[in-house]
Amino acid sequence: MANSTFSGPVRSEGGFNVINKASATGTITEAGFSVNSTGQLISLGSRKIQTFVGSLADTDAADTTYGDNEVLVELGTLNTDAPDGLVTPTKFFIHKAVIGITTACGQTLAGSLQLSATSGTATNSGISSGTEIVGAGVASFNPRISATDSVTEIDIDLDATAGTYHVFAPNISAAIASKYLYMGAGSTCDTALTAFRGTLEIEYSVY
Repeated sequence: MANSTFSGPVRSEGGFNVINKASATGTITEAGFSVNSTGQLISLGSRKIQTFVGSLADTDAADTTYGDNEVLVELGTLNTDAPDGLVTPTKFFIHKAVIGITTACGQTLAGSLQLSATSGTATNSGISSGTEIVGAGVASFNPRISATDSVTEIDIDLDATAGTYHVFAPNISAAIASKYLYMGAGSTCDTALTAFRGTLEIEYSVY
C-alpha cells in the first residue's frame, strides 16, 4: 500500500496497530505499538500504560464487614501481549500506579491493589493467591540502589478529598498468570462503602 497523507485525524473503531510485512513471504506481524479501541491501553514494545475505572458501587452494602485483603472490586485485566520477536512473557514488572480520587468513600477506608490468577472473585471475599502491588504490604524496589528498599508503601486512602491523588512506584514483579487486577481492603471496615469513585492508571512491562 502506498504512503498516504491525511489533513484530518486518522480514526479507527477497532484501535490502532503498527505491523511489519515480511518482504519474502508477505507474513504480517505486530510491530509492538498499539492503542486499543477504547484508548485505555497503550502498548509500546514491552511497555504498557493502562487505565481503569475505580468504583465501589457494587460493594456489598447489605453485609458491610470487610476484612483486610478482602476484595472490594475487580478492576479489570492487565494485557499480556508482547511484540513478535521477543520472548514469551512470564512476568509483569509494575513501574508506577496513579490513583486519582473523584469521589471520596465517605468512610475511613484503606485500600490496596492486588493481582491474582483468578478472575471473578466476589466482593467481600478473600483474594485468591493475591500479589499486592500497591499498599502497605509492598516493600518497593529502589532503582537508585537496585535493591529492595528499607521502607514499605502506605495503603491507598479511599476517603481522601476529591481531586487528591496517590502516586506509587513499587518497581516489583508478578507472575504473568496473575493478570486480574483487584482493589482490596487495606484494613477492616464495617460501614457501607459504595460512594468511592476514581481513576487508576497502571504503567507496567511484560518480560
